[in-house]
Amino acid sequence: MTWQNSRILHEFEPREIETMKRQPGKNMIVFGSGSIVTQLTQHGLIDEYQFVLCPILLGSGRPLLGDVSKNLRLELVEAKQYQSGDVMLRYARPS
Repeated sequence: MTWQNSRILHEFEPREIETMKRQPGKNMIVFGSGSIVTQLTQHGLIDEYQFVLCPILLGSGRPLLGDVSKNLRLELVEAKQYQSGDVMLRYARPS
C-alpha cells in the first residue's frame, strides 16, 4: 500500500522529527501508539494531545504513556461530548 505524503522512519530519531515539524504542510498525527507518544513526549515533540474517553471502566490494562520521566502541564483547548457519551478532549502545551 502506498500512502501519499507519508514517510517511514525505521527508528526513532528526535532531530529528524524536529526537522519534519518545521517543514511546511499539514500537521502530523500519531494514532494510538503509547510507546511512540511516550518517546515524542519525552523529547517535547508533541504540541497537542487529543484523547477520546469512552464511558467504560476496566479493572486492568496498560497506562497510555509508560515511562514519561517528568510531569507535563497541559491546557485544555476543547472538550466535545458526543451522543454516544464519548468525550473528545484536546490539550496543548502551555505557551
